[in-house]
Amino acid sequence: MTREPATLLILAGGESKRMGFPKHQLTLDGRDILTHLHGRLCHLFVETLVVGRDLDVVPEGVRVTEDRLIARSPLVGIHGGLSASRTNLTFVVACDMPYVKPRLVEFLLSQAEGIDVVVPVVRGYYEPLCAIYRTSCVQSIERLIARGTLKVSELYPLVNVHEVDEEQVRLHDSCLRSFANLNAPAEIKEAA
Repeated sequence: MTREPATLLILAGGESKRMGFPKHQLTLDGRDILTHLHGRLCHLFVETLVVGRDLDVVPEGVRVTEDRLIARSPLVGIHGGLSASRTNLTFVVACDMPYVKPRLVEFLLSQAEGIDVVVPVVRGYYEPLCAIYRTSCVQSIERLIARGTLKVSELYPLVNVHEVDEEQVRLHDSCLRSFANLNAPAEIKEAA
């Protein structure tokens, strides 16, 4: 069965207070974090899109779009990316999550037929920044933002969601490394 074409969406916004500098400027294995993520995952997608502001380093062949709405939150970034995406299906990942396993992403994509959101549930919590979203979510996201609701999981009761439980996730990422994110300079050193 041929899989539906999809977009890789990397969220590069956020205030990054604990890091002390924008997370999209992180380097890993001698490459900036956006190039690292794009190189790791782009073979699964027809395009890579980065949502963010004032991006000084962007991998070749990657499109950039800014948040279309004033509020700053991952939900606003998802909205901007879905609105700019050339495909109906989009995998969303935060730029500070450099260890996402391609095998897991492939599995999540395989679960998306007829579904608006495919989201892993790990340690009892949604992982909304390592999940699949359809453009069909855009209007629901706009309504949430108009009400001042910026939490991504508030979208889920409004759309058709498939939750991927931790047991299924571990079949494709046994150590749950995909969900590790870098928040402070010390974590970069630990990751090296």
